[in-house]
Amino acid sequence: MEISLNKEDFSNGIKIVEKVTSQKSIQPILSNILIETVSNDSIRFCATDLNLAINYKISAQVLSEGAVTISAKKISEIVSKLSLSEITLKTQEDFNNIKIKNGKTEFDLITLNPQEFPKTTQEQSDSEYQIIKLNKNEFSKAIKQVIFAVSVQETQTVLTGVCFTVQNNILELAATDGNRLARVQKEMLNSLSENTCFIVPAKTLQEVQRISSLVEDENITLKVSKNKIIFEFENLTFQSKLVDGVYPKYQQLIPQSADNKIVADRVELINSIERVSVMVNDRTNVVRFNFTQGQLEIMSDTPDGGKSRDYIDIDCNCDDMLTAFNYKYVLDGLKNMDSKNIEIEISDVLAATIFKPQEENSNYICLIMPVKVQ
Repeated sequence: MEISLNKEDFSNGIKIVEKVTSQKSIQPILSNILIETVSNDSIRFCATDLNLAINYKISAQVLSEGAVTISAKKISEIVSKLSLSEITLKTQEDFNNIKIKNGKTEFDLITLNPQEFPKTTQEQSDSEYQIIKLNKNEFSKAIKQVIFAVSVQETQTVLTGVCFTVQNNILELAATDGNRLARVQKEMLNSLSENTCFIVPAKTLQEVQRISSLVEDENITLKVSKNKIIFEFENLTFQSKLVDGVYPKYQQLIPQSADNKIVADRVELINSIERVSVMVNDRTNVVRFNFTQGQLEIMSDTPDGGKSRDYIDIDCNCDDMLTAFNYKYVLDGLKNMDSKNIEIEISDVLAATIFKPQEENSNYICLIMPVKVQ
């Protein structure tokens, strides 16, 4: 194999795929990137850790066809040191090493047999998948709005992923760790003939966010089968196994109505909570919310540190009410909203409380379970 391409394209290709390699696997081939020719003017970068797989096609001058696997860590270090000029890669006759040339600079790298590299390309036809098309930026934003709520407890496998539900051509993403729930809905760009539900690992979605920021495509296509999902752009495909299991019926946790509705300035509330949290008990992270007519008092204290309190104006016509929350949960939700004002819907001091943007067509909510006030 002999190819020639510019440094910027080469560097971008490595940057996009290298995070999917496995540096701690007992299979050395998984720490490598596969580079293979596709046509006389394009090559493909491939990487996998057996759970995730990525393929990225870029333009290059192909002088002779072939394939090679190179250590992701080593090639990334090399390319970062090269000058902004043409790079040439040429495998040697024994196919056990490759020569990289950049101006007067040369490297000879030991490689592994590309035939041992796991297959990462799609084998099924589109008819075997359920296909969902979305605006890339809207999808990336939706991931950000829910992913913070996934569980970090590996014993709750289904809760370590995000639940995707398609109904009436609306895609709903939801995540919960048992103490809070984040849910957002997005309109699809296409129609599905039937509803579907599946769970995507949080790690997968974090990687989709990263990849989305590196490609210029306007839209993204999701292809879903029984046990895997493929995220597809014009020149890139990224696939992952799905989480096996049944997601809890989280819809039943969301109150359909609330006795009390409070409106507050979102930024003021964030700033107030952050000020008061300086004195929070690090073991519990609890801050108390005291709702009164027109005012919210936010308080925290530590037995050996002292107390803090702050006040903000609110629109509240409810009876006085004292409740408490893990302040980090509240901040996570508020910082993923972009409206000026937010609504707090609460029926009882220990009932599930909803924080959401104050917009008639809002499709995002963050539900938080209060903490019993001591």
